Amino acid sequence: MGVSQDKIRNVTLTILVLLSFLLSFNLWTAGRNIGEEPNPNNQPVRSNISNVNHSESIAFRPTLVALHGIDPEQPLMVASTYPLRNLLETRFSTTNLQQLERAEILEENEYLNMLQSDQWVEFIFREEVPIGVFDQKFEELSQENADYFFDRMLVHVDNQDLVYFYHAESRAFYTISVSEDVSVSIDPFLNRDNLVYRSAAIMPLAEGYVYLSHESMAVPYRSYVIDRLPNSLYTSNFFPDTSLVDVRSNGPVTRYIDLTKEVTINDRYHTLVFLRQIQDQGTLNPTNRFLRSFEQVNRFENWAGTFFLSDYDRESQMVSFRREIQGLPVFSTADHETVTEVNLVETGVTHLKLPLRFINTPITMEGSPTEELLPGVEVYNQLSSQLAPADFENIEDLTVGYTWEESDEESQVIYFVPAWYVQYDGNWIALDDILELHGEVAYGF
Repeated sequence: MGVSQDKIRNVTLTILVLLSFLLSFNLWTAGRNIGEEPNPNNQPVRSNISNVNHSESIAFRPTLVALHGIDPEQPLMVASTYPLRNLLETRFSTTNLQQLERAEILEENEYLNMLQSDQWVEFIFREEVPIGVFDQKFEELSQENADYFFDRMLVHVDNQDLVYFYHAESRAFYTISVSEDVSVSIDPFLNRDNLVYRSAAIMPLAEGYVYLSHESMAVPYRSYVIDRLPNSLYTSNFFPDTSLVDVRSNGPVTRYIDLTKEVTINDRYHTLVFLRQIQDQGTLNPTNRFLRSFEQVNRFENWAGTFFLSDYDRESQMVSFRREIQGLPVFSTADHETVTEVNLVETGVTHLKLPLRFINTPITMEGSPTEELLPGVEVYNQLSSQLAPADFENIEDLTVGYTWEESDEESQVIYFVPAWYVQYDGNWIALDDILELHGEVAYGF
């Protein structure tokens, strides 16, 4: 009697999980003294919990590139920058920018008309970024200029001696010169063998616009063995002197409290929240806030994939980073498993929220299926026709991403399911869910 495919699959999963435990043991023993090793002055030294070194340039990279007017038959084409992320880090991001030459206001329609009237390469960021994040690329950059925000970067195909930054919300348009004998390396992005470009359209939203493809997109399902480090590695990092810590447990929630700090670990949601009271807060400019927030995430994030800047709340000053797989964002219930939040002041971190579980070993099965997702334009039209006008106006963005799904067969395995996601009133919601929640209004049910 032959061995069934289900048995082979279960055996494979078991082996992968055992390998995951072995890797975990090595990581635990390597980091057993994190936060407890004394320095020459007998003071505790805090070390990185993360065993993965993530790239600042990749975390703050543009996630989409658009070609305007390059192909006479396709006036607008878009592609993910993820396949060229290393080039963005090693070549494009190290271009020597000279200085900010001019700042002006360019209305949205003027900006779009400019793009549609010539040949441009446009880089789109998921969230606004201060120019100072690129400080090391400038010969000269004042603190005032460093704190200007942008979310679009432009290079003209026939004049690569200038780079333009645009902030869609404020309509600010910045002209920046490139150092002599140096040009911006956009040729790899013009080579369509490097990236999968799709014909796209500019679709209006209530507060802005979005680039959406006319073509469908085949996205593979993925699965991983996941892992989680012992709570003690985190608590010893936040509380080097555990003698002053009060520990309180209530079901799946454990709180660690001293005079100025509190760490809450929720074993149901697999999250950690750190809070700290700081009296002398000081001021922190946007550039330092973003860079130092990345440093905090890099200290703790063991995610084997990449993560990127996903949100900045100007009111609360919270900076958020979202996990991704192969360049696609990952979404989970209430973002417990997928988003890290950081809030800090000049003298330290005041708030930190961490997802504790992370992908470890990829599981690749022969003949793994893919999901053929609808073209973005069709998704947009579906939303506009099935949602009431008031609901449609709450849509801020659309993207393809992965849904984090727990395995029913093995607790150490997570499935990642491709889906369209809609940013609705500040929250990312799966397309099917938003149609189920709000679509019935348009039908009159």
